[in-house]
Amino acid sequence: MDTSDGHSVPGTFGAFFVEEVIWRGATSTVYRARDTRDEALVALKVLYPRANCSLEKQCRNAKLEASRLRAIAHPNIIELRKHGEHEGVPYLSFPYIRGQGLDQLLQDYRPSMPALLAVLVKVGRALHYAHTQGVVHRDLKPRNILLDQHGEPRILDWGLSWSKGQASKSGFQNIVGTPAYMSPEQARGEEQNLNPATDIYSFGAILYHLVAGRPPFEADNSWKTLQMTMGLAPRPPSGLDKTVDPRMERIILACLEKEPGKRYPTAKALADDLERFLHGDKPQGPVRRLVQIFEE
Repeated sequence: MDTSDGHSVPGTFGAFFVEEVIWRGATSTVYRARDTRDEALVALKVLYPRANCSLEKQCRNAKLEASRLRAIAHPNIIELRKHGEHEGVPYLSFPYIRGQGLDQLLQDYRPSMPALLAVLVKVGRALHYAHTQGVVHRDLKPRNILLDQHGEPRILDWGLSWSKGQASKSGFQNIVGTPAYMSPEQARGEEQNLNPATDIYSFGAILYHLVAGRPPFEADNSWKTLQMTMGLAPRPPSGLDKTVDPRMERIILACLEKEPGKRYPTAKALADDLERFLHGDKPQGPVRRLVQIFEE
């Protein structure tokens, strides 16, 4: 296995026997592999050097991701097994989970709304736990929510996550995330203003996609999508699907407020409202206007 990522599989990477590629991203590749030390089937994330991202920086990124995952251990957050380096190339390994990403479910068929909302309640509570530990995901989207064989969700890919006290910069060159699910403050490159409200916006964009069939803003290129996110109000989901429940629409639009302080104050408050909706009760909305950035 060539660690320049120009390889063919199967092959070996240190103690891992690599079987196939699961996913290739901008800064890493994830493989299905077997850890020969205990014969466990794993998802092996290897962080190769890329343009503007040296091997030294990738090693730092891997260590940061590992430390954050240890801080936010939760049943609905992917579990870190091991991390390290092989011939200077950093890696992280996770349990291999047989299941489907939320993106696949949304693409293949129109899933049961109550069932998926029940899943997203769990995602919201897991997200809240991460926030209480000072960690913001920054790239929440359907592909990063995996449902296992029993329908239990895991939040994946914390490689772009941000933690309290992390040095940050501002400017368009530091925009990170996925444009269709990115908050306005992320689109402006305002890393200094990161807080849980950023993830709450992305959560709302996922809900919008679930009920309307697409994210709130989509264009033929990323730059146009970012401009729309920064400058336009989202079209109410009922404008795309008249069957959308007005109560659900209010929840979604509250998440997608341009001003972070007008969104739900916590992911827990959002999850509670989703649960009220599922039980036929009236959602409360973002009753508190001050966003709790992190618990003391």
